Amino acid sequence: MGMTPEQIDGYLAQPRVADLVTLNADGSPHIAPVWYHYDGAVVKVFTETGAVKVRNIRRDGRVALSVAAPGPPNGYVIVNGNAAVAAGDPDDVRAMAKRYMSEQDAAAYISELQGAEFCAIIIAPTKIFGWSE
Repeated sequence: MGMTPEQIDGYLAQPRVADLVTLNADGSPHIAPVWYHYDGAVVKVFTETGAVKVRNIRRDGRVALSVAAPGPPNGYVIVNGNAAVAAGDPDDVRAMAKRYMSEQDAAAYISELQGAEFCAIIIAPTKIFGWSE
């Protein structure tokens, strides 16, 4: 059955891995698993500035994000929208790592990323749909 907006917000509040779809120059899809944060208005993804998904979004901002449950109860949320690339904030990258990892693992992960250049992908949803059993 379809999810209500409140159910979608609760579902997206969980630290799940999403598949971000961007468009390559030839129009074919490029899919990348990503961590994300949804604040009720926009979806944020942090990535290295040289990533294929960043190049694709700079050329064509149309994207889709698929967030599927790993098992029962089965469900998913699909976000269609327009994305833009913005400067990345190291504090936001740290917060994202802590959302998905233990404090200790997040600290180790962040130290491995020292010197990497990050940016934010900001997705403004045009349509959000969710389904669950």
